[in-house]
Amino acid sequence: MISDPNLILYACIAKGPTILADFSSKEPEIELFAQKCIEKTPPFHSVYSHTASKRSHTFLIHHPFVYFIISHENLDKSESFWFLNRLKTAFEDSLLTGLIVGTDDLTPNCLQSHFNPIFAELMALDLELVGSAAKDSRNPSMDSDRGKGTMVAPLLGQPINGLKKKKRSGGLEVNGGEGKDCGVGVGVDNMVDVSDGFRDFSVCMQKSGGERQKAKQTWRKHVWVVLILDLLVCATLFGIWLWVCRGFQCIDA
Repeated sequence: MISDPNLILYACIAKGPTILADFSSKEPEIELFAQKCIEKTPPFHSVYSHTASKRSHTFLIHHPFVYFIISHENLDKSESFWFLNRLKTAFEDSLLTGLIVGTDDLTPNCLQSHFNPIFAELMALDLELVGSAAKDSRNPSMDSDRGKGTMVAPLLGQPINGLKKKKRSGGLEVNGGEGKDCGVGVGVDNMVDVSDGFRDFSVCMQKSGGERQKAKQTWRKHVWVVLILDLLVCATLFGIWLWVCRGFQCIDA
């Protein structure tokens, strides 16, 4: 389990740009920011982590599915990867056991009910708290699409009743649909942090893509240089052979 669930600001599982299920700390603009991150999932990676504005953005990529988490920089990376690996394992187990039927027609938030207990177990939170946070973060207009091609079921038959609701200092607490911030201040400053973090995240990925492109171009140049040199050497040796044999007399002899 995560040592301090308050350090997790957002987590989700997505197929391409479509978020299938998520957990949100109710921080303003966090869902919009996460959606933009998912849309810019780094290509050619199986894992990726980037820290900006005191936040870590961690991806576990198993095409076409993406497991993503936004956490405070104080959360150890090993815990972030542990969380994402458990999320991936739970999803794949659900496919193997038939709890989730089909992955072709998955729609936004169609797995939300199935993953609420999974998020609750991984972070040792109360199931009602996770369900309320996820429900408030969803777009009501998408509810009609939920469940298409899927079948919702509890978390592999594992009860969640033993989990107790705990009131943490500065943590997320839901009461009547309202929630406090998850250890991160709520207000204009945080909205600016979201924009700054996303800009830094985008710039980092652009730089990484540019470096890979330059490396490919350099490699191609080296290959062409080697091929041209080989052709010159072969042509020179062939010319020497023709000169020594005075044409094709050696063959005729």
